[in-house]
Amino acid sequence: MEQLTKTFSLLLYDLNGKLVPKHRLSAGEKQLLAIAFLWGLAKVSGHRLPVAIDTPLGRLDSSHRSNLVERYFPSASHQVILLSTDTEIGKKEVETLRENEAIAREYLLKYDSTTRQTTIQPGYFW
Repeated sequence: MEQLTKTFSLLLYDLNGKLVPKHRLSAGEKQLLAIAFLWGLAKVSGHRLPVAIDTPLGRLDSSHRSNLVERYFPSASHQVILLSTDTEIGKKEVETLRENEAIAREYLLKYDSTTRQTTIQPGYFW
């Protein structure tokens, strides 16, 4: 245990106390672990830190998506920036975030391949 405090290594165990190698985690499990770890660090720091997440729900199943949308995103920080696609955060998730007053502003980044430029428009995909 002493070595862990020197290296700050993270070890994962299953319900039977058996070590779970990190390479055995699915992409969704790794994403949830990273989010949980960052949230814990932010809470322990005592500082209000902004959070930015690219592709926040891309690798997750529906129950984990719901938990993040209903619980984590609205309370993760005073400033949460989500960079998503229209298929990743759909109408249902956007409505939930709006109902929880978790969205201050919405922007659509629209890329035009003919001009090779991205424009910023207010609102989401719909």
